[in-house]
Amino acid sequence: MAAVAMAAQPGCHMSEIIPLITTRGKRAGARAFARPSARLGRELESVTIADIIERLGSCGVAGGDGQVRGMDAAAHSLAARGGPPDRVVGCVLGLALGDALGAPFEGRRSDEVPDPVPALRLPFAGRPPGSTTDDTALARNLVRSLAERGGLDDGDVVRRHLEWFASGAQGIGPLTRRVLTRASRGEPAAHAARAIWHDRGPEVSATNGSVMYCAPLGAAYANRPQELIELAPRLSALTHYDQRCRTACLAISLAVAALIRGEPPQDAATQALAAAVDREGGEELEFLVEEAGASRPIDGPDQGFCLFTAGIALQALVRGGGLEGELRRVVSLGGDTDTNAAVAGALLGARDGAGGLPPEWLGRLRDREALEAEARGLEGLALTEEPL
Repeated sequence: MAAVAMAAQPGCHMSEIIPLITTRGKRAGARAFARPSARLGRELESVTIADIIERLGSCGVAGGDGQVRGMDAAAHSLAARGGPPDRVVGCVLGLALGDALGAPFEGRRSDEVPDPVPALRLPFAGRPPGSTTDDTALARNLVRSLAERGGLDDGDVVRRHLEWFASGAQGIGPLTRRVLTRASRGEPAAHAARAIWHDRGPEVSATNGSVMYCAPLGAAYANRPQELIELAPRLSALTHYDQRCRTACLAISLAVAALIRGEPPQDAATQALAAAVDREGGEELEFLVEEAGASRPIDGPDQGFCLFTAGIALQALVRGGGLEGELRRVVSLGGDTDTNAAVAGALLGARDGAGGLPPEWLGRLRDREALEAEARGLEGLALTEEPL
């Protein structure tokens, strides 16, 4: 099933990694959607987020060719990638590549995903191979808006979403569809999102429709991370009011920002989790970075949970493997494969830069040139620093 598996190296086994979870993650299971296993009842007061990230990052990754990759692969990508502009483009293209890779297998159980995962070679939903979904469409709306407005403009983002929605867009998530339907009738989107959350309740409202496209916000504010503390949750609340959705968007945006600045992947993930841990869903996210796809399957009825998507994406980042192998691994876990791989692809693309993306995959990606051109519109924003 899995195209990429944890390598059997001395001193590096999932059975050893599993206990490295803080008591924050231990308590997270009482919340809706994701429920950690009972074995996390052990007292692990002294273990920190950094311990978890370091342990995951020290593990090698065996690809389909049997070659072991680990932090050496990550170190190689850090040495080979270009500067922030190249990483901005890599983030956007990586998101689209992950989306296109996972799209044909969306909603499948892990044992229904082929091994190895075909890379942008299969049609889906009447679309040709290499096509993307609503994940990339919403991200492109955000990219264009950020570039043209010089920063986050809530009204402009919603306007672009509504234009796309009115064009006959397909494959839209149920919650996003409900919000945009009400917004198209004149109700402010954020008001509609809050009302729908209130009416439906938290059990079905923490879906991944906002985290799927938030990564470009982190790229645009790469050198203004303090602004993301307010902006990322605000972006989420335009369609997804639940606080866990906001936490997921904050974590992914901050991780992207750190990667665009050139910080090591482990540091980027540690900063993101530290900022999120005291927010609603933050403890659970910390747990899922380690356990998503392992003791906590992500291919069940709750597969669209926002913290699954953020957790598996951060997990892909800290494992240290190459983009191709990690994205195939994410898809092989089943569930919301296109969204999970899109967010993971955004992080790995920000790590590797456009120059580190697989040329063969890029050659199959539809609208690649347009995506790249739009992403370059964020380069100036990414270099803008916070005022002293």
